Amino acid sequence: MSALPLGTLLAEQGTGQKVTFSATGGFYDASFELALQCNAAYQIRYTINGNTPTGASALYEAPLWLDEDLYSKSDIYTIQTACDELFFAPETVQHCITLRAAAFDEAGNRVGSVATQSYFIRSLGCDTHGLPVMAISADSLALFDNDTGIFVPGRYFDPAEAYWTGNFYQSGREWERLVNVEFYEPTDNSGINQQAGLRTHGGTCRRQTQKGLKIYARDEYGKKRFKHKFFESIPNESFKHLVMKPFSYQWFNYGIQDDICNRMAAHLDVESVASRPMVMFLNGEYWGIYYLKEKPDAHYLEDHFGNEDTDYNVVSNWYGYQVDGDTTGFVEMMRWVKDCDLTQEEQYARINEMIDVSSFIDYYCLELFIANNDWPANNMRCYQLDDGKWRWIFFDGDDALTKMDFDVLENATSTINMGWPTDSRSTLLFRKLLENKEFSKRFLTRFFELLSSQFTYRVTKAYYDDAAALVRGEVPSQCERFGLPLSLGQWEYDITAVDRFLRTRVENMMDRLRDFFEAEDNNTNIQVLYPNPVRDELHLILWSDGFAMNDIEVFDLMGRKLYSQKVVLMEGENYLDLSCPYASGIYVLRFGNKTQKIVIQ
Repeated sequence: MSALPLGTLLAEQGTGQKVTFSATGGFYDASFELALQCNAAYQIRYTINGNTPTGASALYEAPLWLDEDLYSKSDIYTIQTACDELFFAPETVQHCITLRAAAFDEAGNRVGSVATQSYFIRSLGCDTHGLPVMAISADSLALFDNDTGIFVPGRYFDPAEAYWTGNFYQSGREWERLVNVEFYEPTDNSGINQQAGLRTHGGTCRRQTQKGLKIYARDEYGKKRFKHKFFESIPNESFKHLVMKPFSYQWFNYGIQDDICNRMAAHLDVESVASRPMVMFLNGEYWGIYYLKEKPDAHYLEDHFGNEDTDYNVVSNWYGYQVDGDTTGFVEMMRWVKDCDLTQEEQYARINEMIDVSSFIDYYCLELFIANNDWPANNMRCYQLDDGKWRWIFFDGDDALTKMDFDVLENATSTINMGWPTDSRSTLLFRKLLENKEFSKRFLTRFFELLSSQFTYRVTKAYYDDAAALVRGEVPSQCERFGLPLSLGQWEYDITAVDRFLRTRVENMMDRLRDFFEAEDNNTNIQVLYPNPVRDELHLILWSDGFAMNDIEVFDLMGRKLYSQKVVLMEGENYLDLSCPYASGIYVLRFGNKTQKIVIQ
């Protein structure tokens, strides 16, 4: 993409005198000359290190040639942003060109807003390999000052609690810092350029060199929304908050697990967040691969489902930690669940009025299938509209898709108070629901349905391939900057563990379900089958001496399997309707180890 003509100017929003640039920020193939302009009565002063210009900053006197001379010399990558054990600083880093400019009077007083533009020149080696880019510019003190900086251990760091203390673990508006945010698509440089609030984000990823971050759009910063179609998977083009999840934080340094899990969740009866990989630059320095994600809060729900954000109650963790709204109802529900008897029909009916059981089941099926090791005591989120039913939101799969031997059902029903990853309070609702036979059957039926559809390797392999392909070209730069992963070759080898997990997980999960529920594959038979001959739909009454799981299959007379379904049976009679979209003829129905001929007219 070539530079815009010098007469094409971009003005930043704001009051007072404005500095304009002859070319917008974004991706360019080669260096070019950039002109800045403002009212002739004023001077233009600019910085190249992300700081706000002052009366002592460089004076603009002639057009600037965009090359390495305009790279930041601050070397902020050398500033210690983690404890000794976790901090990593490379020998050097990639750069983009970040220019911040403002108008000043002769006395050195700034008389207008600060304009910011960042340039990614491919001929200079600044190439994100097809990924979009986010450039964050901020005053150094806001990020790295010992007392106020949100990126450093600082005055809140305690060496005795090195992994859980530091300025970066502070939260709330007091620890939100004013920044300028630019986002550019690699194809046409569309995106955003506006002021915003920046905070650190997450649990353990705050203490890493490459930190979790989130940005806030507010009226006081100039714009109350980030308006751009960031995600192709959803129609939304306006966002209040956005999360940036670091690639190096993903457990085992594979980087792609959360992205795959979010893709899986998007096809279930749960709310899920859109996610997309990008590259970040901080004050002109390369800051690695991040995943840009929606933030699962009341604004997210407002954007997706309407109503006002104040109409939603959002809870994080089973203790009823408030994210938004009023969580009293959730706390009262869990208190009631502790002493209720869900084997009683009327009490089971009551819990069905409190929670969306379909959403709950799909949420549990997903968390169990992916073997999330950072759950259920952590990373649970649910919501309700006004006083409606609680529904679940999936938003975190960092520590997933790797541990095939992890006893997920034991973890999800444990009564041992370990605190993490499980405890009796976080497993209470699921344990109580499993006491009800109707719920158990519904849960297992849905799980086996997903194991034969959305969770199959044919489906999840496509998610894996796409997630890996999107970041593969950028992984070497990520390795050089943060030392995690160690190398592209090591990453390519390591992520095959995720592929192996997905390839064998369906069968593994079926075995775990059989063992946990102590289901039998025998003592079952077809009690009634009608009509036979059949035209469209076959009705079956299946008999079981106890709780059982079995396969029902349809074959033609050549022995070719046309249909297969896992059936969950309760003791006694069970009813099943089977669609028969086959040509007229004779077929064989097999249930367990028993067969019966059916005639289709």
